[in-house]
Amino acid sequence: MSDQTKNLINRKEALKRTALLLGGAISAPTVLGFLNGCSATPGREAIHFPESDLEFIAQISDIIIPDTDTDGARKVGVPAYIEDQVFVMWKEEDKKEFLKDMADFKSKAQKELGKPFTEASNKEKTDFIYKEHEAVFGGDVNWDHPRPFIWKMKELTISGYFSSEVGMTQVLQYTQVPGRYDACITFEEAGGRVFA
Repeated sequence: MSDQTKNLINRKEALKRTALLLGGAISAPTVLGFLNGCSATPGREAIHFPESDLEFIAQISDIIIPDTDTDGARKVGVPAYIEDQVFVMWKEEDKKEFLKDMADFKSKAQKELGKPFTEASNKEKTDFIYKEHEAVFGGDVNWDHPRPFIWKMKELTISGYFSSEVGMTQVLQYTQVPGRYDACITFEEAGGRVFA
């Protein structure tokens, strides 16, 4: 068994970690898709989204989880994962709400940026996303209010990323407990990654 295979985590564990990253709450449609096997797969083409919408989603997901020492959201297949969630797994009313929220978000971005979101500079896009994120998560979160588009995108991006091979094997480190005990070892000897 390779080291990479030993570090794979199951969907239940990935879902639990995703919920922790989102403050303990994931919407029912996302949980349903995640538990039914939706996972990010790199290189898959869009089937349902028009190319312009897929690029819009890809750019936002790459701002949420950019390339670092591991691949970012776009490279691990998060846009296709989001498409699967919305068009295959979600109920019709959830899909319609997402598409309406996305259209509203695109309009708001164009109004504030003076051009379509996908044509703005990286700094303009990032600043806009951070501003929108701060408006939702910056103070007291209203859990009873319908989730805005940026919340849905963050939720879908994080759950998609951590359903991918890169997210499960290169970002998170999973060691079954109880496991082997090694006392007084360095951070690098322990795997060099923080335990999720």
